[in-house]
Amino acid sequence: GRLLAFRYDRSDTERVELSVSGDQVAKKVIERPVEIRTAVISGKVGRSLFHSARRLGLSPSVINTLTDEVFRYDIDFDRDVAASDRFSVVVEQTWREGELIRSGPVTAAVFTAKGKPFTAVRFEREDGKAEYFTADGRPLKKSFIRSPIQYARLSSRFGTRRHPVLGTQRMHKGVDYAARTGTPIMAAGDGRVVSVGWQGGYGNTVVLDHGKGHTTLYAHMSRTAKLKRGERVSQGEVIGYVGSTGLSTGPHLHYEFRVNGVHRNPLQHTMPPPEPLAETVMAQFRAQTAPALERIREVEEIIYATVPPATDENRVAATGKPAGKKG
Repeated sequence: GRLLAFRYDRSDTERVELSVSGDQVAKKVIERPVEIRTAVISGKVGRSLFHSARRLGLSPSVINTLTDEVFRYDIDFDRDVAASDRFSVVVEQTWREGELIRSGPVTAAVFTAKGKPFTAVRFEREDGKAEYFTADGRPLKKSFIRSPIQYARLSSRFGTRRHPVLGTQRMHKGVDYAARTGTPIMAAGDGRVVSVGWQGGYGNTVVLDHGKGHTTLYAHMSRTAKLKRGERVSQGEVIGYVGSTGLSTGPHLHYEFRVNGVHRNPLQHTMPPPEPLAETVMAQFRAQTAPALERIREVEEIIYATVPPATDENRVAATGKPAGKKG
């Protein structure tokens, strides 16, 4: 029934103990050194990327970085990923007394989807701003994200079809994503609000102008975000929520992509690749990213070398280097 001692962690490296003896309080500071390790975590997607990555020790924040930031422009994680696809991730981990207490940012990663490897490295500029790039210095961030909605099913493709409400053959000028009512809808790219509100058969609709003749349309929303005509929105910003307003048979997002007023298939239209880093910055980029890329390369070589049949031809095709060579 009386206080004998009190202990608390003041920081990652210091633990404070207060011992009470009568009216006296003794303070003791215990140093708890931490160790920073660079870890490479590799595995298969399996039945669930999230659960597989968590089982291997990746934190939820690291997994979200991979899916929502690093590879969001090249891989549609709802449709492009199979159970046999692989990933390798380089992260800085903080350990203390044999316990993992924190994972730092992803410094490099390789994700193989549909047999094609996608590589990303983290580069921090002199101003402290960090972004992800390909190994040759091109930004991964593109003008438009692959899909303006997460965790949705592609329910209708671009092209001629029988209208589900009118029953007539007509051109479907966008793609439909089926999702629960209230699912957030994101702006596919930076842009300006052209219109927001009710638009006939489209129901609650938002239209964005992204410049250079590119516009996008988001229809059948249950409600739009609080937007005003002429307002600027950022890529990934929530502009509304899935619904079934207008000519619709169920909750979904109807998404259109137009170039100079001409409808294009959002699943196929490709944008020009971003410009690489300036040559004056490339030397710093190579020096900063080389260690993480080397760790990834070593692990990928080991993986491909141990997958039967581990022929020299397979290893050369997978790594671009002759078998047995390093560096």
